[in-house]
Amino acid sequence: MKFRELNEALSFVLAILSLAVAFISFNPLYLGITVLAATTAVVPHELAHRQTARNYGCNSRFVLSFKGFLVTFLINFLSGYFKLGILIFVSGYTAILCRFGLMGEELTGKTAFAGPVTNIIIAIISLFTRAFLFGNPLVNTILLEIFAFNSYVAFFNLIPIPPLDGIKVLRWNKLAWGVAILISFLLTFLVRRS
Repeated sequence: MKFRELNEALSFVLAILSLAVAFISFNPLYLGITVLAATTAVVPHELAHRQTARNYGCNSRFVLSFKGFLVTFLINFLSGYFKLGILIFVSGYTAILCRFGLMGEELTGKTAFAGPVTNIIIAIISLFTRAFLFGNPLVNTILLEIFAFNSYVAFFNLIPIPPLDGIKVLRWNKLAWGVAILISFLLTFLVRRS
């Protein structure tokens, strides 16, 4: 079986683990928290791409990239182990096939934009929820990790370098890209201060 032929659920699990290793901890509870937080960053991001494409009549699914998975896993593992503070996510992509042929710049941009915007929304919701639930340390930690993972994934994906989402969004709508990368940068800055 080729790596591309993995079913979508297994592809998601491997992508989540490649991201979660950035926060290595030998505490089983904390490992569970990081897997949960990584799940909130990966699955909604990729489903947002998929649903946006489907709204335009295209077929789509999440595909794990073997090279992307290895790069993501190794860099995030080493970053977590040596406390480098680096987080990347290039484990996979949403494969899109449209009946009407190639996707135009607008459809490509909107589909790419959906993922990081979803991460920004989740980060903001977790930040505000955390502000009101300051009494429970476990809930506070979970919300902080959800905030951190989603902020980092949004910012990283908006960097305008192929094959990341940022270059597709920038080509489609410079203003939308500028606002989104600024918000994600500010959220990522807040993570560092939390």
